[in-house]
Amino acid sequence: MKTGDVITQLDGQPVNDAGELQVEVGQKQPGTTIKLGVIRNGSSETIPVTLGSFGKKSEEVSANAENGKPRWGLGLSDVTPDLRQQLQAPSDVTGALVGSVQPGSPADNAGLQRGDIILQVNRKPVKSAADASQDLKSIPSGQDALVLVWSQGGNTFRVLHPNG
Repeated sequence: MKTGDVITQLDGQPVNDAGELQVEVGQKQPGTTIKLGVIRNGSSETIPVTLGSFGKKSEEVSANAENGKPRWGLGLSDVTPDLRQQLQAPSDVTGALVGSVQPGSPADNAGLQRGDIILQVNRKPVKSAADASQDLKSIPSGQDALVLVWSQGGNTFRVLHPNG
C-alpha cells in the first residue's frame, strides 16, 4: 500500500467507508491474506495483503477503574518497526500505540482511534506503552488528561474527561 491509494474493495466486495473496512479487517485473523482493490494514480489494482497482529504487547490502561467503570478505556502497545511501517509513521514519532478503544469511554469520547500514537500525556513525552500507562494512571481521580496524539500524519491534542 502507498500513500494516496484509495481502497475500493475487500476480497471482491465494495468498501463504502473507512469504518466498514476497519470492521471487516478486524474480524479476520492475523496471517490471513486479503485482496484489496485500490485505485492508484488513476488505475485500478488488486493488492494481496497479509494481515499482521496489531500490537502484541498490550498495556490495558483501563485497569485503573473509577466507580466500577474503566477509567480511560484504552489498550496500548509499543510501536514496533512493522507497525510504524503499516501506519506510515515517521521514525521520529515515538510513544504508545492505541490498540483498542472501548466504546463510550473517555478515550472514545475524545476521538482516539485504533492506530493513533500517544506522544505526550499532560505535556510529558512518552516513549512506550508502559510510560503512557503509568502517566495516565498517576493522574488524580476526577482530573482530565491532556494527550498529544499523532494520527494519520498530524498531531492533535485531545482531552480525556473521566467518566463520572
